[in-house]
Amino acid sequence: MPSSHRERNERPTYRVNNARTMDEITAKISFDKYADMPEFYGSGEAGYRLMMVKQREDFLDLFEGASHVDAVTYAETPELMVRMLTEYDIESLDVLVGNANDYANQVNDVSTARSLVQLRQDDRLTVRLKNRKIVHSKMYRILMPDDTVKLVHGSANLSVNSWEYHTNQISVITTEVGTELDEEFAAFIDEYRERYSSQTLLNGLVEAIEDADSPEERENRIEYWVGSGDLDVSDTAALNQDATEDLKEIADRVTAAVDDPEEADETVAFVDEPEKADRTVVKPDGSGEDDDTDPNETSDADGESDESPDVGLVESDHETALTETLDRPRVRTPEKKIRMGTSKVDRDVADDFSTTLRSRGATVEDHSITAPLSAYNNQVRESTEIPTMSVVPEAEQVIIGDDEDLILVATDPPTPEVLDQCLDTIEAYIETVKNHGYTQTPTAVMAQMYEAFLYGFWAPFANQYAEALSSPSRTLDNVLQHLYIEGNSDAGKDKLTEYILRLVSDNTVISGVDADDVGVDEIRGVREWDTCFPYAIIDAEKSKIEGWSPIRNYWGDWTPTSADQPCLIFTTNDSLPKSEFRNRMKILSMDVSFPSNPEDPGFHAAQDDLAEVLERENPIFSYVARRMLAEQPWTEGNGTVEDVRQIFCDFYEEADREPPEYFPAIEPAEQMYDTGRLKWQRDIQGGRVEFESEPDGMNADFDREDWEVYDYEKRLDKRFMSDKSGTSVYIGAPEEFAEWVDYSVEELLDGPAENGEITDQPVELDETPEEKDSRGFFRRLLDR
Repeated sequence: MPSSHRERNERPTYRVNNARTMDEITAKISFDKYADMPEFYGSGEAGYRLMMVKQREDFLDLFEGASHVDAVTYAETPELMVRMLTEYDIESLDVLVGNANDYANQVNDVSTARSLVQLRQDDRLTVRLKNRKIVHSKMYRILMPDDTVKLVHGSANLSVNSWEYHTNQISVITTEVGTELDEEFAAFIDEYRERYSSQTLLNGLVEAIEDADSPEERENRIEYWVGSGDLDVSDTAALNQDATEDLKEIADRVTAAVDDPEEADETVAFVDEPEKADRTVVKPDGSGEDDDTDPNETSDADGESDESPDVGLVESDHETALTETLDRPRVRTPEKKIRMGTSKVDRDVADDFSTTLRSRGATVEDHSITAPLSAYNNQVRESTEIPTMSVVPEAEQVIIGDDEDLILVATDPPTPEVLDQCLDTIEAYIETVKNHGYTQTPTAVMAQMYEAFLYGFWAPFANQYAEALSSPSRTLDNVLQHLYIEGNSDAGKDKLTEYILRLVSDNTVISGVDADDVGVDEIRGVREWDTCFPYAIIDAEKSKIEGWSPIRNYWGDWTPTSADQPCLIFTTNDSLPKSEFRNRMKILSMDVSFPSNPEDPGFHAAQDDLAEVLERENPIFSYVARRMLAEQPWTEGNGTVEDVRQIFCDFYEEADREPPEYFPAIEPAEQMYDTGRLKWQRDIQGGRVEFESEPDGMNADFDREDWEVYDYEKRLDKRFMSDKSGTSVYIGAPEEFAEWVDYSVEELLDGPAENGEITDQPVELDETPEEKDSRGFFRRLLDR
């Protein structure tokens, strides 16, 4: 009782009924001080029951048929509130939940949320959330239709745990509504509400729903409030997955134009300016010239509209103009909004995520963040230095975010003319090796450069392969390898990587990420942004790579529900990293150097040649992606980069173009031209290594520095059972090693260089003195 009624001489008088069991005592009670005050009790006394309650259903029977219930209690699930108001015919319920810190997160299905919203809108349900410490009290004021009220207190609450593992005891006082006893009990509950609760469940959602323009929007907002149940991804990843779902929806709405009207799902007219269309149409250059349709007419079905379209399809600035279709179309959506549900994520994460978006025009509510497409695209780019990118197999699209645009794949299959230009441009870039570089193995270098293109065009599909290849018996990190491009500082590897990024991104990404700006947090963080655009780290030192621990198990915790994560590409001047990293990498070597000084002979001519190549339009990735989406080779679960290799073989055939000799058509270039084997062969042939027989093996003694020998040992396959010691390398499988370097064990022990035996020596370039003087040219041109 309130303190004003708690005096020492207050002693309750119990008149106990004859009926008594060990589970319940019933009585009529009155207080000596208020014996003659019926306004306190009602009819001069109140009913009293002291009960032992063992099952929650027995406890809930007290509430059946109530006109209203006020409560302070524990409850872990809002579904019970719906059940009490429906199955137990309670008219209305107002409850303060005293234990849950994240009560809203317990609403994990849309149907429950829909019921809660309706009950809230009907003023039948108010759920108050605690604002500070746990409120341990359990009090229930149950108003009945006959104007009586049950005042309940004790240990019983509405949580499952309270009934599965405990027996509860409660006291039930029955009196009349409006008596002083009732009012004092209600005052207790009001005090809890005022002191320990400052917000109610659903309030923000109800307001948002009231602003919805349609039933569909209402359902959409409920879904975002609910979220996706218990998250099995990080909070940041969950927000980004919500956003990319909206991006994928845009891609799914784009309708392709067809030549035969009978094949179309619907008929629309073309307009000159997409922003004046009522909805999505396609107007390629030159199309419609022989069309009887007035280009300024809109579809009769759509009527007139002065508003900008929700979706408009526009040309890229990098079309080849070799076809009447679009090589790299863009969806322009100036009014499109991206919504991210926040009800399931940590509040601090949501606040941090929304801070920058708010400054770009986003609306932040207690259940979601709604941002313009451009704001979200720019947020991803700013946070990761790569754009949003998603593969949408069901829509046969790959989408890349660029401000208010989404870059798509080609609208039609490639023509032979387009393929010929695309392939010719790639070959022209690669052949700068033989035209301006210096190397003893030009074919091997050019093959490995081509292999880098194949990997770059495969990388965006890695998450599809992860889903197809994932199994308990397979280590994804050994299958979905990172790309590691090694070479001297003047080898052109950085410029090669940047050119690949240009081709994938329609020239919107022109550089990788400086390794000095990358650490463990960046490697981990880039996996949370639900983008599959390759993450290229430029000029990464070996020691840094070995310190980035997430690389070793980058795909280890990937599941089909994970956010999309990008493949990693490294360029480095250093030798190979440790074996635990090498096993996760596709290693390509660019054993070439280019002249880099402007005063070098031929420097400016070479620079002009490269600039001419870079200026050519080359939508090759758009057509590779279109073919990948049509064939979906990842579903076969057999290959990775090999599938893109086959597409290029098909493209050469369709273009009626002979593949160059360096094109790795049959197997990966690093296997066709094993640079480790070439290094060993070169030293064997040059007499810089001698072999001595050892028990169960042989030693290779180098005339090189210790650190140089370390790189030779790392390039040996594990089947050779090698071990380095000083300037020597022990080889435990001599026969296999000898076969690998194209010698016999006897020839190696006899010294092939001394005997004049040179096997498969790499071809030397026929160089002019001018070419010899200009070695290193691309030091500046290609590695800036």
